[in-house]
Amino acid sequence: MKRMIYGLIVLALLASCSSMSVQTDFAQGVDFSGFETFKFEDSGNTLAGSAPLAHQRIVAAIRQEMNASGLTEVDENADVSVSYYGSTNEQLHFQTTYMATGFSRRGWRGAGVSVGTSSTRAVTVEQGTLMIDVWATEGDQLVWRGVVSKTLSGNPDRNTNKINQGIARVFEDFPPN
Repeated sequence: MKRMIYGLIVLALLASCSSMSVQTDFAQGVDFSGFETFKFEDSGNTLAGSAPLAHQRIVAAIRQEMNASGLTEVDENADVSVSYYGSTNEQLHFQTTYMATGFSRRGWRGAGVSVGTSSTRAVTVEQGTLMIDVWATEGDQLVWRGVVSKTLSGNPDRNTNKINQGIARVFEDFPPN
């Protein structure tokens, strides 16, 4: 029973540390049904210089989601342009483990002894954030923004999976109704 409770606590801690934050916003009154083509524009604040492989994965995932949304990529004269801004930062998380041992003598008096200990350790984790912007080329107006944040790992395959999942979640309701 103690192992099961300990396992549930560990799972809850892992789930809380790995949650993905997704937010989207769009310009009211914009008719998204008029947008048929897009062009990827490299912003000045991508991960191209510091993490070129991650940059390639992010761009590929954005292109895939824009195509899945019904837009066609073109080289010029696009209805909208899409770009992203990426950053990473370190965050300090605290993990506390509780352990209890006990001895009890059964009987009507219910005497017993219980000893509990806890230990807390600080863990530094890397948090990645992507902000994806869609601009109407006519009038150079920001019409949609999606932001996703997720804890990163040291494993490139896991991070690729997180990138794909995060960008897919951001584009779930794109284009907005």
